[in-house]
Amino acid sequence: MREIMRSLLSSNLTVTGIIMFAGSLVVFLGSTFLLNATNVGKRLAFLITGAGTFGWLVINSILFLLYAPRGPAPASIDGLNAFEIRILPLTFLIGSTILFIMFLLALNRFEQEQIEKEEQEN
Repeated sequence: MREIMRSLLSSNLTVTGIIMFAGSLVVFLGSTFLLNATNVGKRLAFLITGAGTFGWLVINSILFLLYAPRGPAPASIDGLNAFEIRILPLTFLIGSTILFIMFLLALNRFEQEQIEKEEQEN
Protein backbone atom coordinates (compact mmCIF):
# COMPACT_ATOMS: atom_id res chain seq x y z
CA MET A 1 0.00 0.00 0.00
CA ARG A 2 2.83 2.35 0.86
CA GLU A 3 4.43 1.82 -2.55
CA ILE A 4 1.14 2.50 -4.35
CA MET A 5 0.63 5.79 -2.49
CA ARG A 6 4.25 6.77 -3.05
CA SER A 7 4.00 6.12 -6.79
CA LEU A 8 0.70 8.01 -7.06
CA LEU A 9 1.99 11.07 -5.21
CA SER A 10 5.36 11.17 -6.92
CA SER A 11 3.92 10.79 -10.43
CA ASN A 12 2.14 14.14 -10.51
CA LEU A 13 3.45 16.99 -8.40
CA THR A 14 0.37 19.13 -9.11
CA VAL A 15 -1.93 16.55 -7.55
CA THR A 16 0.45 16.18 -4.63
CA GLY A 17 0.48 19.95 -4.10
CA ILE A 18 -3.31 20.19 -4.20
CA ILE A 19 -3.68 17.33 -1.71
CA MET A 20 -1.09 18.87 0.63
CA PHE A 21 -2.73 22.31 0.40
CA ALA A 22 -6.22 20.95 1.10
CA GLY A 23 -4.90 18.86 3.97
CA SER A 24 -3.10 21.79 5.54
CA LEU A 25 -6.24 23.92 5.34
CA VAL A 26 -8.31 21.20 6.97
CA VAL A 27 -5.79 20.71 9.77
CA PHE A 28 -5.13 24.42 10.41
CA LEU A 29 -8.69 25.73 10.21
CA GLY A 30 -10.29 22.56 11.57
CA SER A 31 -8.16 22.42 14.69
CA THR A 32 -8.73 26.11 15.37
CA PHE A 33 -12.48 25.72 14.89
CA LEU A 34 -12.61 22.58 17.02
CA LEU A 35 -10.75 24.20 19.88
CA ASN A 36 -13.00 27.27 19.77
CA ALA A 37 -16.18 25.21 19.37
CA THR A 38 -15.48 23.29 22.57
CA ASN A 39 -15.20 26.55 24.50
CA VAL A 40 -17.65 29.04 22.97
CA GLY A 41 -20.09 27.06 20.80
CA LYS A 42 -20.32 26.30 17.10
CA ARG A 43 -21.71 29.58 15.79
CA LEU A 44 -19.38 31.87 17.70
CA ALA A 45 -16.43 29.56 16.99
CA PHE A 46 -17.08 29.81 13.25
CA LEU A 47 -17.15 33.60 13.44
CA ILE A 48 -14.01 33.82 15.58
CA THR A 49 -12.11 31.37 13.38
CA GLY A 50 -13.13 33.21 10.21
CA ALA A 51 -12.24 36.64 11.58
CA GLY A 52 -8.91 35.38 12.88
CA THR A 53 -8.01 33.62 9.65
CA PHE A 54 -8.87 36.53 7.37
CA GLY A 55 -7.21 39.01 9.72
CA TRP A 56 -4.06 36.90 9.52
CA LEU A 57 -4.34 36.87 5.71
CA VAL A 58 -4.67 40.68 5.65
CA ILE A 59 -1.48 41.06 7.70
CA ASN A 60 0.40 38.58 5.48
CA SER A 61 -0.78 40.35 2.32
CA ILE A 62 0.40 43.70 3.62
CA LEU A 63 3.79 42.25 4.52
CA PHE A 64 4.10 40.66 1.08
CA LEU A 65 3.21 43.93 -0.63
CA LEU A 66 5.84 45.79 1.37
CA TYR A 67 8.75 43.38 1.43
CA ALA A 68 8.48 40.91 -1.49
CA PRO A 69 9.93 39.84 -3.81
CA ARG A 70 13.45 39.74 -2.39
CA GLY A 71 14.99 38.00 -5.40
CA PRO A 72 15.96 39.83 -8.57
CA ALA A 73 15.06 43.49 -8.77
CA PRO A 74 11.61 43.93 -10.36
CA ALA A 75 13.12 46.05 -13.14
CA SER A 76 15.25 43.09 -14.27
CA ILE A 77 12.28 40.77 -14.81
CA ASP A 78 11.23 40.96 -18.45
CA GLY A 79 7.86 42.61 -18.94
CA LEU A 80 7.00 43.11 -15.27
CA ASN A 81 7.53 46.26 -13.26
CA ALA A 82 7.27 46.64 -9.49
CA PHE A 83 3.50 47.25 -9.57
CA GLU A 84 2.69 44.35 -11.88
CA ILE A 85 4.46 41.90 -9.57
CA ARG A 86 2.23 43.03 -6.71
CA ILE A 87 -1.14 42.83 -8.53
CA LEU A 88 -1.95 39.32 -7.28
CA PRO A 89 -1.13 40.01 -3.60
CA LEU A 90 -3.02 43.31 -3.88
CA THR A 91 -6.17 41.52 -5.04
CA PHE A 92 -5.66 38.95 -2.27
CA LEU A 93 -5.38 41.81 0.23
CA ILE A 94 -8.60 43.39 -1.00
CA GLY A 95 -10.51 40.10 -0.90
CA SER A 96 -9.28 39.08 2.54
CA THR A 97 -9.98 42.58 3.90
CA ILE A 98 -13.57 42.41 2.66
CA LEU A 99 -14.08 38.99 4.23
CA PHE A 100 -12.42 40.11 7.48
CA ILE A 101 -14.79 43.08 7.72
CA MET A 102 -17.75 40.81 6.98
CA PHE A 103 -16.77 38.47 9.81
CA LEU A 104 -16.33 41.41 12.19
CA LEU A 105 -19.79 42.70 11.30
CA ALA A 106 -21.23 39.23 11.85
CA LEU A 107 -19.52 39.05 15.25
CA ASN A 108 -20.99 42.44 16.15
CA ARG A 109 -24.46 41.29 15.09
CA PHE A 110 -24.08 38.09 17.11
CA GLU A 111 -23.10 40.12 20.16
CA GLN A 112 -26.09 42.44 19.74
CA GLU A 113 -28.43 39.44 19.50
CA GLN A 114 -26.98 38.05 22.72
CA ILE A 115 -27.46 41.39 24.49
CA GLU A 116 -31.07 41.63 23.29
CA LYS A 117 -31.75 38.06 24.41
CA GLU A 118 -30.36 38.83 27.88
CA GLU A 119 -32.46 41.99 28.14
CA GLN A 120 -35.63 40.08 27.24
CA GLU A 121 -34.91 37.49 29.93
CA ASN A 122 -34.58 40.19 32.61
